[in-house]
Amino acid sequence: MNKQLNLLFVAGGILATSTSFGQMGPNSTYYLGAGNNLWTIQGTTDASAPTVTNSEFNLAVDGDIRTTQFRNSGDGQQYTLGLSPTGTTYSGTWSGIFDGTTDGRSNYTIDWDTSRVLSYDRNWQNEQTMFTLGGGGSGEYLGITYDGSGGLYVSQWNGGMIEHYTMGGQLLGSFDTGFTNLTALAMDYSTGTLWVGSQQHQGQFDEYTTSGTHLDTVIFGDMVLANTLGGEFDLGSAVPEPTSIAVLGIGALVLLRRKRAK
Repeated sequence: MNKQLNLLFVAGGILATSTSFGQMGPNSTYYLGAGNNLWTIQGTTDASAPTVTNSEFNLAVDGDIRTTQFRNSGDGQQYTLGLSPTGTTYSGTWSGIFDGTTDGRSNYTIDWDTSRVLSYDRNWQNEQTMFTLGGGGSGEYLGITYDGSGGLYVSQWNGGMIEHYTMGGQLLGSFDTGFTNLTALAMDYSTGTLWVGSQQHQGQFDEYTTSGTHLDTVIFGDMVLANTLGGEFDLGSAVPEPTSIAVLGIGALVLLRRKRAK
């Protein structure tokens, strides 16, 4: 199998408009890193920032966007959710990292060369190896996203599988998308569904339930040359879990009763 990651933009016909099937595209804003551009898509609308990035595919999003370069020494950057650079940079020596995520405390990514799942602090510093995927070879995995409840989803490059792991590396489940070269794996925290692209069909993104049921395909014609390897939704937009909502409700009720008792 071909393990070479094609970082060149593949020429192809550019459609004039976006086309959506099934539902209507991502419910929340889907942030995408394409090397020399950042993109967003929501519903059937897409937008790109000016050419402000520097080989930055890998990104983590929680109230802002924090990137790294994909390889070698060089600065990543911080951006607002509106895709404007803030001036904050993140320095490091990167070893083939293309898709990131965050749980709000740490950032996570996959080392392309060794299939190691890596953790960092929120400023992309203090690298730690968490566990190794598959056979530990080069080019086996690329995509990663936080599951919203203490685990990680990862996606294969040579295969078509999306896999679910604990932070300790225990496999919880998996499903087959039916295509390979998976990119920009991301969980939409508002719906609890997964979105993924593929370098086989740039500009197309597919939505799945966490058990693998296909829900939606959306195609953006003006993105067929955008090599969107990294992708994430804003963790800060996540809807509180039912238990959290219940706790908030109980707290509000206690305050109301205290107020009435005065």
